[in-house]
Amino acid sequence: MKSPFLNAVAESMRVKFYAEKSIKAYLYWIKFYIYFNNKMHPFKCHDHEVESFLSYLANTKRVAPPFYSK
Repeated sequence: MKSPFLNAVAESMRVKFYAEKSIKAYLYWIKFYIYFNNKMHPFKCHDHEVESFLSYLANTKRVAPPFYSK
Protein backbone atom coordinates (compact mmCIF):
# COMPACT_ATOMS: atom_id res chain seq x y z
CA MET A 1 0.00 0.00 0.00
CA LYS A 2 1.49 3.33 -1.03
CA SER A 3 -0.72 5.75 0.87
CA PRO A 4 0.49 6.79 4.33
CA PHE A 5 -3.14 7.54 5.22
CA LEU A 6 -4.33 4.03 4.32
CA ASN A 7 -1.31 2.49 6.04
CA ALA A 8 -2.19 4.41 9.21
CA VAL A 9 -5.82 3.26 9.01
CA ALA A 10 -4.79 -0.38 8.55
CA GLU A 11 -2.24 -0.22 11.36
CA SER A 12 -4.76 1.39 13.71
CA MET A 13 -7.22 -1.41 12.96
CA ARG A 14 -4.57 -4.09 13.51
CA VAL A 15 -3.72 -2.59 16.92
CA LYS A 16 -7.42 -2.92 17.80
CA PHE A 17 -7.35 -6.59 16.66
CA TYR A 18 -9.68 -6.23 13.68
CA ALA A 19 -9.78 -9.30 11.45
CA GLU A 20 -7.72 -9.01 8.26
CA LYS A 21 -10.87 -9.49 6.16
CA SER A 22 -12.50 -6.57 7.97
CA ILE A 23 -9.44 -4.39 7.40
CA LYS A 24 -9.44 -5.30 3.72
CA ALA A 25 -13.15 -4.44 3.42
CA TYR A 26 -12.75 -1.08 5.19
CA LEU A 27 -9.76 -0.16 3.02
CA TYR A 28 -11.71 -1.09 -0.11
CA TRP A 29 -14.56 1.30 0.78
CA ILE A 30 -12.18 4.06 1.88
CA LYS A 31 -10.32 3.83 -1.45
CA PHE A 32 -13.63 3.78 -3.33
CA TYR A 33 -14.72 6.93 -1.47
CA ILE A 34 -11.41 8.68 -2.20
CA TYR A 35 -11.56 7.86 -5.92
CA PHE A 36 -15.21 8.89 -6.07
CA ASN A 37 -14.16 12.31 -4.78
CA ASN A 38 -11.36 12.71 -7.35
CA LYS A 39 -8.63 11.60 -4.95
CA MET A 40 -9.46 14.28 -2.39
CA HIS A 41 -8.17 13.42 1.08
CA PRO A 42 -11.05 12.27 3.34
CA PHE A 43 -10.17 14.94 5.92
CA LYS A 44 -10.94 17.60 3.30
CA CYS A 45 -14.35 16.14 2.43
CA HIS A 46 -17.46 17.55 4.05
CA ASP A 47 -21.18 16.78 4.23
CA HIS A 48 -21.80 17.38 0.54
CA GLU A 49 -19.19 14.81 -0.55
CA VAL A 50 -20.47 12.23 1.91
CA GLU A 51 -24.09 12.74 0.82
CA SER A 52 -23.12 12.51 -2.85
CA PHE A 53 -21.20 9.30 -2.26
CA LEU A 54 -24.01 7.67 -0.27
CA SER A 55 -26.58 8.72 -2.87
CA TYR A 56 -24.37 7.24 -5.61
CA LEU A 57 -24.10 3.96 -3.72
CA ALA A 58 -27.83 3.77 -3.05
CA ASN A 59 -29.14 4.95 -6.42
CA THR A 60 -26.53 3.88 -8.96
CA LYS A 61 -24.75 0.93 -7.39
CA ARG A 62 -27.86 -0.30 -5.55
CA VAL A 63 -25.89 -0.91 -2.34
CA ALA A 64 -28.37 -1.27 0.50
CA PRO A 65 -27.66 -0.42 4.12
CA PRO A 66 -27.30 -3.45 6.39
CA PHE A 67 -30.44 -4.68 8.08
CA TYR A 68 -30.21 -4.66 11.88
CA SER A 69 -32.89 -6.24 14.00
CA LYS A 70 -33.45 -5.35 17.63
